[in-house]
Amino acid sequence: MATARSRNHSTPWIRRIFTSGKRKPAASSSTSTSTGADADAGDKRSVYVNLAIPSTSLDNHGHPTPYPANQIRTAKYTLVSFVPKNIFEQFRRAANIYFLFLLILQFIPAVTTGMPGLSALALFTIVLLTMLKDGYEDSKRSASDKEANRAPAVVLGRGWINVNKLPAHMFRAGLFSFLLSDSGAEGSIGGGGSISASSHGAPSKDSAPDMAVDSDAWLQTEWRHLHVGDIVLLHDGESVPADLVLLATSEDDGSCFIETKNLDGETNLKSKVSPPATAHLTSPQHLAAFQCTIDAEPPSTQLYSFKGSMLIHAEGPSAPNSKEPLSVDNLLLRGSVVRNTQWAVGVTVFTGDETKIMMNAGETPSKRSRIERMMNYQVLSQFCLLFLLCLLSAILGGIYFGRADSFQAVFIV
Repeated sequence: MATARSRNHSTPWIRRIFTSGKRKPAASSSTSTSTGADADAGDKRSVYVNLAIPSTSLDNHGHPTPYPANQIRTAKYTLVSFVPKNIFEQFRRAANIYFLFLLILQFIPAVTTGMPGLSALALFTIVLLTMLKDGYEDSKRSASDKEANRAPAVVLGRGWINVNKLPAHMFRAGLFSFLLSDSGAEGSIGGGGSISASSHGAPSKDSAPDMAVDSDAWLQTEWRHLHVGDIVLLHDGESVPADLVLLATSEDDGSCFIETKNLDGETNLKSKVSPPATAHLTSPQHLAAFQCTIDAEPPSTQLYSFKGSMLIHAEGPSAPNSKEPLSVDNLLLRGSVVRNTQWAVGVTVFTGDETKIMMNAGETPSKRSRIERMMNYQVLSQFCLLFLLCLLSAILGGIYFGRADSFQAVFIV
């Protein structure tokens, strides 16, 4: 939850309709003047875990600032924007504009040279076939997006509340409620009893069975239903659904290994480690009782850079709070895969289009072959040449036929 933000990440529904997979990269984290774990107070993002959000971080209605949903879109078109946007894409080609111009001339009786219907049929057929091809290719992207958005995820739930999330009724209202989340909502969508947090001592690894997916403390959901602040449980071989700050793992030192070939193409495993002060959080009960504030830098395209801090609130009234620095070694990126680690748990800090992998993805490009680019140049060149020839002929003809002794007088009887 950002304490101060210069832009609103909530996307109006009309913009969602015409979304074409375009993502604007945020300012690079390399431009930040912060050092170590501290970020600029005007840009930092604050995520509250088991803490009430300060009133200074709420809007005028008392709600937390909304973050993008974890649902992604790499497809270029939607059902509403497909026809107009595809026609616009096709008529960016010089050849189609040229033939459209000729078709318009065919409907002028003074200059027509044939049947305008046949010319229109030819152009319409080419545009229609190209539209079908583009629609088929984009449907494959949509199917891939749907598969990723509906991939299973496991979050802390059954009574646990994510304070960074907007009230549940705000998600369920409106025509587009099916796009939004039910995980970690107020009262827990999954039902069941609340998580007991009566034990505050450092747990032993005997609590590891509570990290099983079928434990009552965890809630089955989907990737698209994750929100900033959700506590996510991962097991060996599972992909990371969002950018997470690692809290604890099945290893005593809080370390885990991830595979990042989906991010940078490297197949060698990389080591990640949780902050030392959170490595003991090996049960849902301790996760539900753990209180901290994570201050992170704004969303960035830098895969190998992350700066932030974790302010851990002491359990006892007399104990002092502690602050842990966060770096890229504590961050699990969306798209990476957990390897050689029984389980790992982390808190979500970036979702959807604000994850590093999506910010580096950029806009889905339009296919332009070398032949097509060459044809555009040749068509424009020929059009300019024909226009100059016609203009020159018209000027010379007007001058010649304007004379009284033109050659037509020879043929007049």
